[in-house]
Amino acid sequence: MAEKQDEMGSIFSFIKGQVDKLPISQSKKTKMLDQLLKLKTMTVDAREPRIALVGRRGSGKSSLINAMFGQERQYVSSVKSGTGKGKWLWYPSDAEPKIRLLDSRGLGESEAPTEEFEEDTPLDELIKAVTEEQPDVFLFLIKAKEADSRIEEDLQELNKLRKIVKENHHYDVPVICVVTQVDELDPPHYKQVPFDANPKKKKNIDEAIALMSKRFKDSEIPLLNIIPTCSYIDFDESGNIEYDMRWNIDLLSDYLIEALPSEAKLKTAKAMQSQFVKKKFARTIVGTFTAIAGLIGAEPIPFADFPILTGIQGLMIVVIGFIADKEINTKTTSEFIAALGINVGIGLLVREGVRAAVRFIPGAGLVVSGAVAGAVTYGIGQAAIAYFLENKNIDQAKEAYKNANKEYKNEDIDS
Repeated sequence: MAEKQDEMGSIFSFIKGQVDKLPISQSKKTKMLDQLLKLKTMTVDAREPRIALVGRRGSGKSSLINAMFGQERQYVSSVKSGTGKGKWLWYPSDAEPKIRLLDSRGLGESEAPTEEFEEDTPLDELIKAVTEEQPDVFLFLIKAKEADSRIEEDLQELNKLRKIVKENHHYDVPVICVVTQVDELDPPHYKQVPFDANPKKKKNIDEAIALMSKRFKDSEIPLLNIIPTCSYIDFDESGNIEYDMRWNIDLLSDYLIEALPSEAKLKTAKAMQSQFVKKKFARTIVGTFTAIAGLIGAEPIPFADFPILTGIQGLMIVVIGFIADKEINTKTTSEFIAALGINVGIGLLVREGVRAAVRFIPGAGLVVSGAVAGAVTYGIGQAAIAYFLENKNIDQAKEAYKNANKEYKNEDIDS
């Protein structure tokens, strides 16, 4: 994984070097570099997310993480297996990519922990953990059938943790409330996805959400969202899914990525089990690259900006391959673009041909060339999603490129 980020860094350095050489005003160059810096934060500087799980025993933390990020795995302490409470853990312990998790089992409970611990209470362990390492997001888990139980103490402790993070790390941690195990709500015999298709079950789910909304409001804890879920999934001896009753896990995964800082989004999307979430984030990435390509392409500098656009498109393909967990390098990206029927000569003819066509229309060259640069980049991005994430063949990827290219600005560019 580190090697892949090194490769992203090399491509980014090339792009930045090309921008630095452009004979344009410093203000325009600064605008381009600002956009590239945002891109660097999301890709080259990508890191593992730090997710703090808050909830009582039995709220389904392990099941939820397994449902979102992998197969039937358990997360293991980075210090010692089963050490204490409120410890940062790695998930999974034996594979890539890894997720940083803060397990807070026992929050709001008064009994002493059964495992070895360093601090006097589970809350003290948590305070120490969030002081040493900043969580990116809190997932507060509550069983659907316990939404009407007394959780005021839990929320008070959550609020205390948020304030400690704010004081020590100057970061306001977002909170997502996850109502788990909705399959256990009445009527108990209804065990079909989607669970809210049953009117009685939907009514009980809605009541649990409304109750949690009130509890958070009373505790003055801002919420990103309240999401009802079911994480139940069964595996056979070979590790294949035998029974799948997951519900709203894609929705939760999507909100989780939205809540994370820019530098933690990419590795989270890579680690997600959901292809829906991977593709949605990849489309967001394509949109970011397309906007930057359009910005650079709008500068009327014949040929000078093409190496920059090529670098941007290459980096975009590497990033999409990274999300798909495919081995992609600069050679692979060149081969992929060539397989789509796009090469340097054709690319330049497309761009310069459009400019020549509008040469006598004041100001039009700037707008159209930027649109074309964006359209080509957008098309390549959609083709990469089709090929690397959807596992379509190269002919289908070509079709995705052409359709997306036309869709972007209704430009019929035949490559």
